[in-house]
Amino acid sequence: MRAFATLCLAAGLSLALQVAPASAQEGPLPPVDAGAQDPSWLQFHKRLATAVEQRDVKFLLSILDPKVRNSFEKPDGVKAFVEQWDLDTAAKAKDSPLWTELRSMLRFGAAPVEAASGERLLCLPYVAVTFPPTIDPYLFAAVVIADAPVFGKPSTRAPIITTLSHQIVGVEDWDLEDESRTSQRWVKVVLKNGGGYVASEHIRSAIEARACFTRSRGKTPNAGPWRMISLTVGGG
Repeated sequence: MRAFATLCLAAGLSLALQVAPASAQEGPLPPVDAGAQDPSWLQFHKRLATAVEQRDVKFLLSILDPKVRNSFEKPDGVKAFVEQWDLDTAAKAKDSPLWTELRSMLRFGAAPVEAASGERLLCLPYVAVTFPPTIDPYLFAAVVIADAPVFGKPSTRAPIITTLSHQIVGVEDWDLEDESRTSQRWVKVVLKNGGGYVASEHIRSAIEARACFTRSRGKTPNAGPWRMISLTVGGG
């Protein structure tokens, strides 16, 4: 599904470039892990991570809110979720892009959100929630580790020209092949003194997939088990 997000980014980028070019890094975006001190969240997070590795459709469906919000202009609800992520048969579910998407999100901390309904949510990855609304997500992305090496070319054999740590940076190209023909993918970033290349796993767009979870019932906090109330792609 990151491939889909890349297409969204590329489409948005072509429009955004007509307005303003990406410039150098635009300041820090520190990591957030709002659930780190909540034993119930930590237990749930661990169980969900196990389910993802086991491709456990039964568990996944058991945590979905009946009105789970879906993307791609799909209606809300479990049925549309199953259709969207190809979970309707065991054979299709095994190869569903959902597992890769969830695995990617679960390596990040969650950020707190208060829904319009008053529900208290934890949403991950934090990048999708804390990315400044004043910065164009088609032209900028967040480096998500400390001291991410920036190479002079899209190859680990190239010289490292600088490092970036938990900060927003301009993006010129979202998905490049490795010059050494390995499976590594690269993002071309914009620096004050030119450009460089960051490994794709070290940088994330704010419009890639996000998931939100809650235990609340209306305005009553911690009233039940954790459940997923949305899984969207493209900033939806």
